[in-house]
Amino acid sequence: MAARTEVRGSLIGTIILDLVWRRVVGFLDPWYPIQVKQKDKVGRPDIDAFEAVMTREDRSKGFFVSFDYTEGALREIDAFFRESGKVIVALTVREILDEQLAKKLA
Repeated sequence: MAARTEVRGSLIGTIILDLVWRRVVGFLDPWYPIQVKQKDKVGRPDIDAFEAVMTREDRSKGFFVSFDYTEGALREIDAFFRESGKVIVALTVREILDEQLAKKLA
């Protein structure tokens, strides 16, 4: 009976450690995907590919940097948010250089 208790205690201890580990890692590991494109304008296919990464990696927020975006790309970013609740922050190089990031990142 004592051996069974030890195994049971060890199993419970393992489960508790696993739950604690998941909570700590989840807390310490909030990473955000970032995509940077050196294109005049990023289109919808680029955004679709980025959405696939965010979905696969289960990320709630990601950052995309380009010189500019097509209307289709911006519509896709909006649709992705409405459908999934996941945010893609579309930044332009000009915004970064002009230091206009504070209001977009808030």
